[in-house]
Amino acid sequence: MYALVAAAGLLGLLLTPAFGCAGTPSHERKETVAPEPPREYVETALVPSSGHTIRVRDGDDLQDAIDVAQLGDTIVVEAGGTFKGPFTLPKKTGTGWLTIRTSTPDKQFPPPGTRVAPSHAPLMPKLISWKGEGVVLAERGAHHYRFIGIELAPSEGSYLYSLMWFGTNRERTVEELPHHIIVDRCYLHGDPKKGSRRGVALNGRHLAVVDSYLSDFKEVGGDSQAILGWGGAGPFKISNNYLEGAGENIMFGGGDPYIKDLVPSDIEVRGNHLVKPLRWKKNEPGYEGTQWSVKNLFELKNARRVIVEGNVMEHSWEEAQTGFAVLFTVR
Repeated sequence: MYALVAAAGLLGLLLTPAFGCAGTPSHERKETVAPEPPREYVETALVPSSGHTIRVRDGDDLQDAIDVAQLGDTIVVEAGGTFKGPFTLPKKTGTGWLTIRTSTPDKQFPPPGTRVAPSHAPLMPKLISWKGEGVVLAERGAHHYRFIGIELAPSEGSYLYSLMWFGTNRERTVEELPHHIIVDRCYLHGDPKKGSRRGVALNGRHLAVVDSYLSDFKEVGGDSQAILGWGGAGPFKISNNYLEGAGENIMFGGGDPYIKDLVPSDIEVRGNHLVKPLRWKKNEPGYEGTQWSVKNLFELKNARRVIVEGNVMEHSWEEAQTGFAVLFTVR
């Protein structure tokens, strides 16, 4: 495995001895300095609810429930129901986490640490939107939200820019960034024919995507990603997910941060499966007929203190770019 760090035009890569330069003569070897690991990590352990339970049934107004709920409350959304957005996460005062979760009981749903799959969709409520911005958007300074067992998608036949926006890169200070938001065991997918630009925009602080399934993020003539962060300070955690993205499955950087001198930092990427399905590739059995803009699996353009460990990365080919699996753009 390897650790990565990039900052102010300097990118460091540390390989384990198995990948080192064992054949280099001792008199030519130079002392190396290990890259600095993340200084802080996102804590994703479940925190018990301390407040009220608000039940939202199919046909109810989910946004109204989000607006009236307090930190510490749990919003239980009916599995199998469809709820039309977009939905906004307001900034709230108080302490604790506001949990938005499926009504499926814990004993019938995959436990924490287990990656969900499309087969679990019947156990989830479905949040949709037809508008271009997305399905869930966090206001400036919104914090302490956790999603558990939620399906998110565009309305059928619609194209969206991001299903979940945790920061829009329009915030003026680090303090305005959304923070402490966790996507836990959720199923996010673009439209199978239209695609969507990305699943989650990580442009805040203390943000995580864990145990989730993100698929069909694809676009013609533009970059698409399962997860992208470019305007947030971090830390970030991306752990145990299945991730499909035509442009880049995971990328940090790619756009100028609005906040001066900001670098996405303290990034943990562990145990994920990054893949471009062969149904997107010409001349492969099952090719779906659209030439999506395929680039790389994992890319860093602007990032600092990044650890990447235990991931499976497969299927990358020459299309809109050369088709490297892993790409570092040194600035």
